[in-house]
Amino acid sequence: MEVEKINFQAIHNQVKYIQGIFDKSGIEIKKHSFLYKLLSKTLKNYGASNTPFEIFDALYVNRIYSALLNLEDCHNIKSYLKDLMRSTLDFMEVSQSHSKNILFELEVTGKLRKIFEKTYLAEPDIVVPFEDGNVGIACKKIISESNFEKQLSIGVNQIKDNDFIFGIVAINIDNLLPEKTILNANTFSEALEILHNQNMDFINKYSHKFKKYLTENRIISVLIVSSTIADIKNENPRFNNISQSTIWTIQGLEEEHKNKVNQFKLLDDNAT
Repeated sequence: MEVEKINFQAIHNQVKYIQGIFDKSGIEIKKHSFLYKLLSKTLKNYGASNTPFEIFDALYVNRIYSALLNLEDCHNIKSYLKDLMRSTLDFMEVSQSHSKNILFELEVTGKLRKIFEKTYLAEPDIVVPFEDGNVGIACKKIISESNFEKQLSIGVNQIKDNDFIFGIVAINIDNLLPEKTILNANTFSEALEILHNQNMDFINKYSHKFKKYLTENRIISVLIVSSTIADIKNENPRFNNISQSTIWTIQGLEEEHKNKVNQFKLLDDNAT
């Protein structure tokens, strides 16, 4: 569970940080890219008084900034930065976007580092090291329910042929929210409960698919993630980035895996 309460005075500094990490890496932010246009717009228009659309741009900047913090110790940073310019980072647009896929990997890395400090970016997408071996995590962002099974299969294949203790597939379902809308709620708790229920509905609908693809491939969990902008009527500021993670695990785990999986369950405040 994450609520990103923004210090709005910091937004310009976050734009400068994003520009700076590209500059230090010797990567030019291409003027035709969504990222360049977003940063330029925000620097020009964002101030003490803003329209909702300017606030949404600021929230986009904050989300990208938070994700990029996870690249500071990455040896392959240039590749990630280039990928973030390849396509749109418009989170309200339902579309296939390599850049949003990469951003999701960085966001999951950030979530994991709060529990596993030594988490790093590597094949299949993310690796969590333990003393007796590594856990591999493949990240998939689906654009529709019809696209889900294909992405799950790809994620499983990324993991199964590698020498991991076990694997997890992280699936982002932001695109299953209505396009070009934000979540409305009275409180943060209500908003997070809405996202959790959406995650659980997805898990309950597709648990048979998880069992089919995971059981025979040493992949024992699926992490479902929903993130969006929320208008929280009884909070200040009203507009915030929120994210909810929910984990599904196969039954009958080997004893050696249970302790590790229980640590991953800390990603999910609703896990039992």
